[in-house]
Amino acid sequence: MIKSLNLWNFPAGAMPSIALDGSCFLLQTCQRTIVLSYLQRPFAAHPLPLHEKAEGQEAYLYLLETICGLKSKLVGENEIVGQFKDAYKHFATLMNRDARLMLIVEKLFKDAKDIRTDHLIGIGQKTYAHLTRKHFSGKIKQAPLLILGSGQLAEDLINQFKKRSPLVLSARNQGKAEELAALHGCEVIAWNKKDQWLDHAFIVNTIGFEGVLLDHSFFRNWSERFENRLVVDLGSPSCLHTSLGYDEGVIRLEDIFAEGALMEDQKRQKISLARQAMLDIVEKRSRWLEEKRLKWQTANAPQIVTL
Repeated sequence: MIKSLNLWNFPAGAMPSIALDGSCFLLQTCQRTIVLSYLQRPFAAHPLPLHEKAEGQEAYLYLLETICGLKSKLVGENEIVGQFKDAYKHFATLMNRDARLMLIVEKLFKDAKDIRTDHLIGIGQKTYAHLTRKHFSGKIKQAPLLILGSGQLAEDLINQFKKRSPLVLSARNQGKAEELAALHGCEVIAWNKKDQWLDHAFIVNTIGFEGVLLDHSFFRNWSERFENRLVVDLGSPSCLHTSLGYDEGVIRLEDIFAEGALMEDQKRQKISLARQAMLDIVEKRSRWLEEKRLKWQTANAPQIVTL
């Protein structure tokens, strides 16, 4: 079954449009967009932007390394697991979802859990949300924190900060923002009232797109208004346009990456062992799924009736 697996990995925001009809499994994060299909070639008629392509066991290994955080810039981070689970939940709601893809992703969760448990304990202790919280420690006190966005990363930030500071959300998806606010006890600023963002000295942005969300004018007014201030930009690609840097209270995603990229020799050894274990798991999983495919094929074969 694995030999018919096809995977495309695109940089964030670079994927051509496809029909989300259940024939493909889609994972979108701030770093990448992964499209997974079984036999299907959804991009056959489209010129593709820069991407990586993998098939068969190589595709399954790529998924395993991704969900274990080994392809993230913050090596070993575990926020990707929640993003995979959310993508799977959505895929499971599609009327014509491919049962073969569902089975493959379900087994991926099990294999990734085994790898993390056996080899990667302690590797992914620092997530983007955790590192962001460290930057606000000692600065924010009881001032409100404005979080821009309503995705998984925004919710991770809410969980990191909700016991430490009042939280305010603002997102294009007003319904999702209100849902998160009701669940976690936050306030909401409507997306069309961006002028109210200037009332906040402390902001975390989780939104990434090719365009401008906060411009030079915003940051000029913001920096003149607050002496004790901080913006952390976790969006990719960045939609914050300013010349202000780390020392002026603007921390970018690459600064967060740099902190998480420092690994001791022991962590490197763990990762090396994990990669070797992944090769073994992919081989075993490939055999298991092929047996499953043959059983399905036999069960659905036409019956010959002898008179």
